[in-house]
Amino acid sequence: MATVARSMTAMLLAATALLAHAGAPAGDVATDLLAPQGVISGGFSVPAVRGAGQPPSGQYVKLVYPSSLSATGPDLYVADSGLARLLRIDTITQSVAQLAPLPALPGVRVKSGPDGTVYVLRPDRGEVARLSREGRPLASFSSTFEILQPSDLVIEPTLNQIWIADAAGGVFAFHSSGRMSQPIAGSREGFATEEAGATLLAASPQRVVGIDPRCRCVIEFDRDGLVMARFGEGEIVNPQGIALDGYDRVWIVDRGDQRLKVFDGDLLAFTIPASRLGLTDVTAITIDHQRAYVADGPGGRIGVFAILPPPAGAR
Repeated sequence: MATVARSMTAMLLAATALLAHAGAPAGDVATDLLAPQGVISGGFSVPAVRGAGQPPSGQYVKLVYPSSLSATGPDLYVADSGLARLLRIDTITQSVAQLAPLPALPGVRVKSGPDGTVYVLRPDRGEVARLSREGRPLASFSSTFEILQPSDLVIEPTLNQIWIADAAGGVFAFHSSGRMSQPIAGSREGFATEEAGATLLAASPQRVVGIDPRCRCVIEFDRDGLVMARFGEGEIVNPQGIALDGYDRVWIVDRGDQRLKVFDGDLLAFTIPASRLGLTDVTAITIDHQRAYVADGPGGRIGVFAILPPPAGAR
């Protein structure tokens, strides 16, 4: 325990020092955006049915390669492609529940719902599975002829539908029971139309955004899937993740230059190298209220940051 504590303290101090570094170029000033709160590199195991806040009692589980994250309240769901497992980390005690096996493949994604359930996208099966907090299967979402290869999903905030994006750019809406409702952005064959298409999706209580693979730009959808805005073209290299914060800013994980990119309105406001966060690389991000969890796959850890509000009068 003492070794783990020293390791976490050292990484936190390193991240703090990097964020506090003076003279950083404009656009890399992470101190205006994030405050480090800790590092998660694993935790002692607990049974999947254990409630949040309960002390751990099992063996230590070390993260190997966290590749997808989703947080709701104290629960942080992690798809670890190195462990080939779906984990639930209690962020209060940093205990770990191992919920289900996962393929050690790229493209596996997790999204947690407001009801405490978790959605797991498995490209090897061409489906999204809805699981209980304990990992018990509840429903399955797939469409053999429309969704060729699922790439991401969100829970649309106004109608509470499940939107699933296809690697070809189509987006499809499903009822919570698993029944497909309609194509949102795409033809019946799963390909993007001329008007819209997305392979990555994120949602907040107010809106849904995505990444259009044709322009490598951000698009904003209305509740019916119509595109309301498009921005960021030419500023995103190889997007691998997208999230929204409580200030309506769009966060992009760009593996092309190993940076987090943050859009405020339609402007690129921050470009943050992974090294300035005390991380080796950025492989995923999830935001819950005013807290960001940033996965460092090669480093086998997750950085925890408080999201700072914009300066007074900035918005």
